[in-house]
Order: sequence, then structure tokens, then C-alpha cells
Amino acid sequence: MKDKKVFLKNFGCQMNARDSEVVKGLLLAEGYKLVDDAKAADIILFNTCSVRQHAEDRVWSGIGNIKDQGPKKPIIGIIGCMAQNYKKEIFKRAPAVDIVCGPSNIDNLALYLEEAIRSKEQILGADEKTRRDDIYHTGFYEDKVHAYVVISEGCDNFCSYCVVPYVRGRLRHRDHAKILKEIKGAVSQGVADITLLGQNVSSYADGSVDFTRLLKMASEIPGLKSLSFLTSHPKNTKQELFKIMAQTPVIKKQLHLPIQSGSDKVLKAMNRGYTVKKYIEMVDQYRGIVYNGKLSTDIIVGFPKETEKDFEKTFSLVREVKFDAAYIFKYSSRPNTKAAGYEDDVLPEIKQRRHAELLKLQKEISRSKTY
Repeated sequence: MKDKKVFLKNFGCQMNARDSEVVKGLLLAEGYKLVDDAKAADIILFNTCSVRQHAEDRVWSGIGNIKDQGPKKPIIGIIGCMAQNYKKEIFKRAPAVDIVCGPSNIDNLALYLEEAIRSKEQILGADEKTRRDDIYHTGFYEDKVHAYVVISEGCDNFCSYCVVPYVRGRLRHRDHAKILKEIKGAVSQGVADITLLGQNVSSYADGSVDFTRLLKMASEIPGLKSLSFLTSHPKNTKQELFKIMAQTPVIKKQLHLPIQSGSDKVLKAMNRGYTVKKYIEMVDQYRGIVYNGKLSTDIIVGFPKETEKDFEKTFSLVREVKFDAAYIFKYSSRPNTKAAGYEDDVLPEIKQRRHAELLKLQKEISRSKTY
């Protein structure tokens, strides 16, 4: 395996970005070399996302482009959420793929590569298990200033539109001592801007250490310059989090709190576990406690049975709350989710219009803010 050249293309969220770093660190430790040009690679890996159809389409297209490169075909690996979601179906749709490796199996990727190269057979690794914690301690970071640190894997929320629990598994929290060890290791390399990652960081619990306690412990690490986190869920975000943000200088005064919709009817269909009233009360608490705290959110338009009145409620909420930033998406049905069984009855052109109107409003709000 020595000197085999690897090209890795990442798709999707910050969790995927950290997973790609983990994979690169593991492969470097095994003697592989990383390259920036797919055409120069012996091995091409796609770390994939299944949250939206568009991200999947880009992967299928990328595989097709590699197939056409000629007789010296590289080893092709699909890792991440698409691998877990489709498993053997990937081999049927794209016979050129050699390895399918789910998020929970990336600690075995070097073994899969060795086996694929040796046997010339297709390798499937898509079990739901807990990763070995040592994979987070390779010391490899793409950015020499900032690092993502995973505090939990998987999710138990089962929002009706979301594929994450099905591809990343049920919620599993990392040992807080190992998280702190990872942060200390990054800081010792001069990587002193840290973002804690989880599908729902607010739910973190390791014995008596909850998320606010973990934040406090991390903030006291010598040399740490900045600490932030992604993402909080409104149903279990509490005032204690806002208080520690306000009291701790090293913690960034930024909160990403997805609302998804301004309609209680739609929120219930999404299985979000809170109401618009509760969300606005939480925003008021946050802004009352964290001076000049920035607030961002996620919004989905065109969810099944979202009426014009439902959309108007979302529009009004955005106008009322005045988010500093909002990530706005058109609903895309995802296989295996509960909402996949709903009729996708909002026409594409209506989704497009609602998306454009909401995006225009948010841009106006962002421009009007002075910092």
C-alpha cells in the first residue's frame, strides 16, 4: 500500500468535513499519499451526503466521469451517508465502485482498501457500530488554525424529513475525557479555534458531564483562543447554555438554532418537538442573556402539505426574528424517512418561488444589520 496516491472529494456538512480529515489522517498513517488531482490518483474516495438529492446526483456524476478516464481505472470508494443509505445498491447502479463504507465503518477503511486491491472484489462495510475513538487522535487537520471536534455521533430525534438517524445511527456520545484530550492535542499544534460538532450538541451527556459542563471544561484548556459549537436543537436547548456563553469570553457569541418552519402544523408533521411560540421565547432569552449574540437558522420550504398560509407564517417569523443568517432549502424527499411516505404535493415551481422570496427577505435583513 506504500505510496498509493489517494484523492478524496468531500460533500455535505461539517460532520462530513471532519470525517474526511479523519480518513486522511488514518491513510497517511498507513503510508498512503494525498493528492489534489483525481487524475493522478490510484484511489478516489467520495465522502458523500444524503441530506438532499442534489448532493447525491453530484456523486453519481463524479463516478461516471472517472469511469470514462480509460483502462487504468483507479480504486473507487463511496464512503459516508450514501454508502449507508444504499449499501449494495451502489454496486448495482455503479459497477465501477470497489468499496462502499458507511460513516460508522471509516475506522476500517484502510483494511477495505487493502482487501479491494488484493482481491479485486467489491467490499461492503456498512454496519452500525461505535467507531474506535483513536481515529480522532491522528493529529491531522486541514486547517492549521481551526479544527472541528466531534462530541457525539448519530441522532435520536427522527425528524420526519431527515435521513441522519438511518445513515449515522442512533445517538452515541463520546467520552468527555477523550474529547478534551483531542482539543488539547489540537491546541498544542497551534490549532486553537475549536468547533464542537454533533447533530444535537445540546443533548450531550457523559455521566455527570452535560453539554454546558463540557463547554466549561473545554473553555479552560490553556492556549484555546476560541470555542464554538454546531448544532443546537430547540427542543432541549436551555437557558444554562446561554448563561455560560455570556459568562465565558472564549466562547463565540454565535448560536445556530434551526427553526425549519414558522407553522406549528408543519413543525408537528416534521416531528420537531417544539412550537413557534416556544422557539421565539428561546430567542428572546438568548438575546436577553448573550449581549450582541448572533443567531442563524435552517429553514425548509415546500414540505408536504405546506400551504401558502403556512409559508406566510414562516415568512413572518423570519421578518420578526431577524436572523443574522438563514440557510434556506427546498424540501427533497429522502428514502427511508417517514416523510418519504407523504405525497410530495408542493409543486417544484412553488418551492422555487417560496425559496426565492424567503432568500430575498433574509438578504435584506442581513444587509440592514450593522456590526
